[in-house]
Amino acid sequence: MLFSLAAICLSSPANGDESRRFVAMLEDGRVVEDDVLRNWYSGNALPQLGGQALLRGSNAMRWMMDREQSPAEMPTAYIELFSGDRLPGRTLSYHAEGPHYQADLPEHFSVAPSFPFNRSNSSLRQVVRVRRDFVRKIVWQQIPALIDRYVPATLFLTNGREIAFRAIRFDEGSIHLLAGRERMSFGFHEIAELHLDASPYWDRYLNELAILFPGGKVKPSDIQRLVQWETADGLVATTSVERIDAESNNDNNNSDRWTHGIQPAWSLDTIWIACRSTWMWRSWNFDTIPLFRLPREETREGAMFSRNGFPARINRAVLSGTAQSGEHVNGWNIGVMAPSRIVFPLPPFAKSFQTRLGIDRAAADRGCVKGKVRLSWESSPKFESSFLVGSQETVESGMVRLADIPADGSLILEVDPAHEGRPAGADPFDIRDMTNWIEPMLVLDEDQLREEIEARTPHTILAWKDWTLETELSDITFATTRRKVDYPFESPSWRTTVASQKEPIRVVSRRKIAEDAKFLEIVLAKFEGPEEPNVSVQINGIPVFSYPLQNVNSGDYVHTPPPYLVNVTPFAGQEATIEVTQSIGPEGIGVDWRGLHLVEHPSFLFPVVEDPTPEDVEAMTTLEGEPTQVIVRNELRHLSRPLLEIPPGEWIQIAKFDRPIEIRERPWPGQFRQIRMSVAKPGNDGHVLIRFLHDDEDQSPAIYSMGTRDAGKGIIEIDPRKFDARKPIAENWVTQTQDLYSNFKGLDITGIAIKSVGESSCLVDHVHFAATAWDFNRQLSIVPDHSNWDNWEERSEKLLPGLIKATLVVQRPGKPPRPAILFDQRDGYLAMLGDHDWQPGTAVEVIRHDGKKFPAKLRGMDAESKLAVVQIEAIEQDGQWQQYNLSGRKEFDWKYSHLVFQPAKTAGSLAWDICRPLTCDGGTEILTKPLRMPGEVGAIAVDRDHQISGFVSQMTPNGQPVLTIAQPPEGSWEALKNQGK
Repeated sequence: MLFSLAAICLSSPANGDESRRFVAMLEDGRVVEDDVLRNWYSGNALPQLGGQALLRGSNAMRWMMDREQSPAEMPTAYIELFSGDRLPGRTLSYHAEGPHYQADLPEHFSVAPSFPFNRSNSSLRQVVRVRRDFVRKIVWQQIPALIDRYVPATLFLTNGREIAFRAIRFDEGSIHLLAGRERMSFGFHEIAELHLDASPYWDRYLNELAILFPGGKVKPSDIQRLVQWETADGLVATTSVERIDAESNNDNNNSDRWTHGIQPAWSLDTIWIACRSTWMWRSWNFDTIPLFRLPREETREGAMFSRNGFPARINRAVLSGTAQSGEHVNGWNIGVMAPSRIVFPLPPFAKSFQTRLGIDRAAADRGCVKGKVRLSWESSPKFESSFLVGSQETVESGMVRLADIPADGSLILEVDPAHEGRPAGADPFDIRDMTNWIEPMLVLDEDQLREEIEARTPHTILAWKDWTLETELSDITFATTRRKVDYPFESPSWRTTVASQKEPIRVVSRRKIAEDAKFLEIVLAKFEGPEEPNVSVQINGIPVFSYPLQNVNSGDYVHTPPPYLVNVTPFAGQEATIEVTQSIGPEGIGVDWRGLHLVEHPSFLFPVVEDPTPEDVEAMTTLEGEPTQVIVRNELRHLSRPLLEIPPGEWIQIAKFDRPIEIRERPWPGQFRQIRMSVAKPGNDGHVLIRFLHDDEDQSPAIYSMGTRDAGKGIIEIDPRKFDARKPIAENWVTQTQDLYSNFKGLDITGIAIKSVGESSCLVDHVHFAATAWDFNRQLSIVPDHSNWDNWEERSEKLLPGLIKATLVVQRPGKPPRPAILFDQRDGYLAMLGDHDWQPGTAVEVIRHDGKKFPAKLRGMDAESKLAVVQIEAIEQDGQWQQYNLSGRKEFDWKYSHLVFQPAKTAGSLAWDICRPLTCDGGTEILTKPLRMPGEVGAIAVDRDHQISGFVSQMTPNGQPVLTIAQPPEGSWEALKNQGK
């Protein structure tokens, strides 16, 4: 009898009009058949069969089958997802969570599919990346007894050994287990099947929906459907209608020429599927779920003739092959052999369940069963069928209502062999009791489901991990958006994007910034519309960055906008609150948040010389390995200080790279093409050579010269003009940006050496690699050649005598003294930094540089900038005053430094220094830490136009002054002057 059961052979389904290639079952049960599938040839078109829309409207398809295809056998190697989806192919490697080509990626596996999966015009990608958190089991060598079975937290080796484990950790090509108290390690090549530990199903399912339907909303609402492909190659993949693309390969009317690109939630890549290879499409509304996607536990107590085997099969008859009960093929089903009892977990938001039941056609007119639908918390069945005999008849359960589901509530499907009381002539016991639960479907509460999806959607944006979203979800528009790029290392894919027309989108992180962190790198992307919205950053409430978002260059990754950079060195090593904001933007323009990274070096810039230290200099040697006399220079006259002074005579290696700097024609992220460098040298005293060390130097030297037309054979003269003989070295800077690839082709640079030719030393600063020249603009840094004309050493000599006479000290009751600057000598008006309890009309005393005191009163204060006005009550025009105008600029220009000053301890003198911007956001800058004075709140800044540019409103944790612009809102001056009168 067992032999006869196993030997039953199934032929192709023989129902309906077999001359028609495609057959589809609609939601209302109607069957549509036609030879031609139409209209599914582009990304903005949806399929039609026999004039019926299949994926839109209230009567979309449940399933569609191509009769020219057949279901695949189980692949020998594949990766299986928690939902039952399956990717045929060999799992090659594991990758930990982290940034990859500037985007944050979850931990994932690289799988080499065993079927064509690229679009027709592309073969660059060799793998599909599968998210680790969706994986249920990985099969390298199929074990037939484990088909459609899942044994949680169990390893099956190729040598037949089976190991249950408590914990697992992955390396690139191996696993490490904790089994009992024993630690074990195995390479992927030693494993037949790896079944991962079980995690709560409904959490993972809701995460899947949050990726496919971000925010729980889809427009238009009649395409809120999921679609599953099952191909003749063994692929089973589910996605949403929105995440489907298509191309026709030059024939819109021939479905055999179509290719569909889909991206399941578990895939980081689009998978392209030839339409002619697809056997079955299944579809359902987002608030329903076919039972075959749920985890299940089956028992077969009481089995007699079928007790050895015959576990439940998914979307197959229990004896394999296409399931059919009654008149039509079953588009989806759970095939069982009676007796069978299957338990499925239920979520609290399940509303109802419905199914049909029938004996499979393999039994023909034999077999006899009864079916029951039970709920674990109720004693009586919710549905019980009469006797079913033969495969012609099916029975419907009707709508089984679900309410008050307990936390551990489950749905139970039972099939009884119905031996007792069976009709006359029916098979006894469990002979030929092959049964199908036909299209079993769970209906979920739509409102609760949307709430659950909306709450989970922010967590699907990996860039927001470890950040807190502080904008109400109801104010955010989430969408799944096509990332339309065609790069060698990245093909088009779908990403969750965010937009808002109500409130800015704010994410906040409270953390200790690592001591070696120098930048916050912000990776955002959008593909259309004007240069908006803006992205802005505050750290500890200090505005440090604001910039409009630019569109991604879809076809040219080299010239797409690089990430945005914010200097965080003022907060390094300290606890800080970082807030990143996306402003309100145009409707329908979503932003893809790809990464928020605190880094030592930007991903697209590589600084070689930026802020050199004595420790850096100690590590420098000649090319022969001898010590050098390189000096770190940090004098006032060098605006970009600190920098390097290279002594003349020998090649000095200023940098060594453990990992070579790769120079390429079209650099990928992490590779480079451009270099920018600044060099200074006294005029008429030789020149400077810059040498790029690499393994083939003897045959192909890579050397630049600056300052000569006679550098020698093989040396590229990038600035042959001699250094200006009229200028001192501090004002003789030359900054060059050069295309290394154009000059030297591809290089793997292992180091950089500099030689100062002649009798004098040279100065070197700001040596940076970048992919493109415009990448340099992302780094906020004053270039050294500003020193050629912006001579603050000379300026300070002219400014200080007048500043001493214009600076007064304001003594307020119960407050520490604070400096003020005279900007209106006739009427005695002073400007200074105010504070939160500024009281216009309060009487104060001001002290002049010569110690003379004057009565004064507080006038108004601008609440935003804290710019405050004080008026001397009766100013003496005795010739001991000097006034300075307040700058008329409404925003700072980060390209320029400031002279920052405050009263010194010695009466009648000033403490001062030159500070350059580290961050700039309109009316706020963080400046470099003053070295010649202790920075204090209230210090005053003068700009290059000799006007008062701002006041130090606070100090960062690492001692850098925060400068607030000395310019109130337009039209408010008179009001500020007259308050308190």
